[in-house]
Amino acid sequence: MSPSIGLQIFVGLPIIALIFRMLEQCRPLARQRLLRRGWKDDIAWYVLGCYLGQFSSAACLGAMLFLRHETGFDFGRLAAVQPGWLQILEIVLISDLLGYLFHRLLHSNPWLWRFHKVHHTSNHMDWLAAARLHPVDKLLGDFVQFVPLLCLGFGDGPLLIYVSILGFQMFLNHSNARINLGQLRWLIAGPDFHQWHHCEDPSAYNRNFAPHLVIFDRLFGTAHIPKERSRPWKYGVRESAPEGFWRQLVHPFQETVLAARTRLRPQSFDLRDWASRTKVQLLRREPSYEIRAALLFAVLVRHRLIA
Repeated sequence: MSPSIGLQIFVGLPIIALIFRMLEQCRPLARQRLLRRGWKDDIAWYVLGCYLGQFSSAACLGAMLFLRHETGFDFGRLAAVQPGWLQILEIVLISDLLGYLFHRLLHSNPWLWRFHKVHHTSNHMDWLAAARLHPVDKLLGDFVQFVPLLCLGFGDGPLLIYVSILGFQMFLNHSNARINLGQLRWLIAGPDFHQWHHCEDPSAYNRNFAPHLVIFDRLFGTAHIPKERSRPWKYGVRESAPEGFWRQLVHPFQETVLAARTRLRPQSFDLRDWASRTKVQLLRREPSYEIRAALLFAVLVRHRLIA
């Protein structure tokens, strides 16, 4: 599923940069410096992603073979007997649904969000911002989208075409380019759709999850498509997040360790707070309030808070 690392870095990156930089220069969505803040970090993320792509390809194939062996289900080349155009359509729909559901999980699960938050730390949108993906985020995403496709047995040609579509649309949707899709903007996810997902304003959070189409966001009520074709005035997250490639790489693990320690730390007992909460429960006559009343009275007498 992934070409060689050298080809991606020394041939793919310059070609992608040339195409999308020309597009951003001809039809800019917003005025922005060529070498904006954090561009070196995003180059590092791109290079790391090239290495991870090789690993995830092998891991996805291994997972597919493992599932076949353990479950006994072998679809073989079931999907590959269909016409190529139909396979591509099915791959896009299946991958878009899986990507939508997994993307929502990335935002709703606290542990997953620590890693996905790295992708949202960019305060500028351009084609290179798409490369800012934490390894945990990328590897899990590849597993969710590609293992089912491999298990269903789609042909190599349609899968290769889909990977090309995925890569192109990923860079396009993050690009600083004004793309007029016309009425297709209600069907296809473009830059003006996806970039609202990166909006820093909390009122726009948890919107526009799908990677390819608008269908599932509209179906599940998470689509945000302003009629006036406006764009977010600010990108990023309001949570604390470090800058720099290495710090962003390590920070989610540090947050995970800190959260685990906090959860395991013994909670201190505040007598007055407990007494106050128990009084409220007594007034509400909640279950077992008689026992709580006796306990409260005993504690107050013991600590001479009442005569």
